[in-house]
Amino acid sequence: MTPATVQQKSHTEVAASRQTQSLGHVYLDINRRQLYCLDNRAKELRNEGIPFTPEDLGKQTLRTMTGQPITAADLPLIQAWKEACPVEASFILTRDSGALQKVTWTAVPLRDTHLALIGIIGTVSCGYPEPDWQELAGLAHDLRTPLQALKLLLSLMEGKALAPVELEEVRKRIQASADRALDIGLELLEWCRRPVQAGMRGSRTWFPLEPFLAEQASEQSASAQQKSLQLITDLSAARNLEVHTDRQRLGRLLSNLLANAVRYTTAGVVEFKVKWRREPQDPELPGTASALVPDALPGDLIISVEDTGIGIPTEEQESIFQPFERGRAGKEGDSGGSGLGLAIVDRLVEELSLTLEVYSEFGRGSTFHLIFPASIIRQSTGPAA
Repeated sequence: MTPATVQQKSHTEVAASRQTQSLGHVYLDINRRQLYCLDNRAKELRNEGIPFTPEDLGKQTLRTMTGQPITAADLPLIQAWKEACPVEASFILTRDSGALQKVTWTAVPLRDTHLALIGIIGTVSCGYPEPDWQELAGLAHDLRTPLQALKLLLSLMEGKALAPVELEEVRKRIQASADRALDIGLELLEWCRRPVQAGMRGSRTWFPLEPFLAEQASEQSASAQQKSLQLITDLSAARNLEVHTDRQRLGRLLSNLLANAVRYTTAGVVEFKVKWRREPQDPELPGTASALVPDALPGDLIISVEDTGIGIPTEEQESIFQPFERGRAGKEGDSGGSGLGLAIVDRLVEELSLTLEVYSEFGRGSTFHLIFPASIIRQSTGPAA
């Protein structure tokens, strides 16, 4: 055995040992209202500031995994006592240094021979939060789109004498793609550094919708041009409107829908449009929608991505939203897709509280409708775009 192997084994054994030592066991005597630490690790965890009882919450604040402060009634030992049933829960503790730790509890009621509740047995552990690997994979996947756009835009400039107006247009598109790549890269870095708080970091703001959508279409134009596809946009219904949502997540969502449409369309057209829907839509008529009424929002806003690509078989229209599921189109077309795009779309639609409708037939293209409720749309309060 080489010295390097010995050293590697030693680190592995130390890590396993530390993981085992992180478990602490306690007993809450209900009759005496007394908490007993049953091992040294439980004593250490309490001395380190992990809240076990309501009194401990005065020293440290525990939060749920979504960032909400917990109350005394939420403590597993207390909850198992009051509800007389087993409790499993995880919380986030922020140390004075800013470091995050995940505290996991299991609390089980203990009864006497007459089935009377006499105490609670608890097990507690503390360690670093597990990263959300699905979110990290999604961010890494989405970083590819603006980087690919940059590569294609730079290739357009090679060996060509562009007019000043054309050169300025390409420069703006390169700048927009670079900015989006940087935003996604920073979010990816934040997720690696602070996996729990990164998930709560997303903020909803009001921002102009039409120029934002134009940026999404512009990023895909080089890919469409490379495949000799028509990328048709009609964003007029979004003019002078603002939307209240998470700008970066919405950008990732639309980028995936547009990139998929271009990727799985070998010839024809990709259409990116905005329209309104006054009444519930006829499932047989996916394009039915009303015209924009400027002085009153007429209903739900629809952002539509439609293509003349290979389409999605009916039996696959649920499974394609699962991670790494490419479906028949992806397997037969050798498109270079990873199978993550629509899984990311599905997750972001839920996070943003939107609705996605899919209309597709194998061999006849696909239409995706992203539906925004009127409650998050308003007329712009600033100058006309």
